[in-house]
Amino acid sequence: MTRSRVWLACAAGIAAMVLTAACGNPTVDVIEGYVTSVNQNGAFIGLAESPESPEAEGYIVAGADWRDAGGAWHDTFPTCLEPLSSGDRVRLGVVDVPPQGDAPGREHVVWLECLGEWEGM
Repeated sequence: MTRSRVWLACAAGIAAMVLTAACGNPTVDVIEGYVTSVNQNGAFIGLAESPESPEAEGYIVAGADWRDAGGAWHDTFPTCLEPLSSGDRVRLGVVDVPPQGDAPGREHVVWLECLGEWEGM
């Protein structure tokens, strides 16, 4: 390998390391809970730690890939989240997207797993 190719390869490697360090690899937080409500178009859910919990967090799930109870992944609307329903147990993969300039940041659901329905609801 010529000296210029070695230098170019080193420069490319250093650039890749710098970009990875600057952008970072997003950390996916896994959140499991019970759906307290699904809005009318199925894009937004309330999620609580237990089925009886009076406190729920809201998540936008529109666009997230999802896995059914049989283990197959889908890129369509999750069948376990019927509009205006509640009671299903789900697991969410959530990435915290930081603000950039004037654009606000937020938590972004990147995947969802349907785990089944709670029998008590």
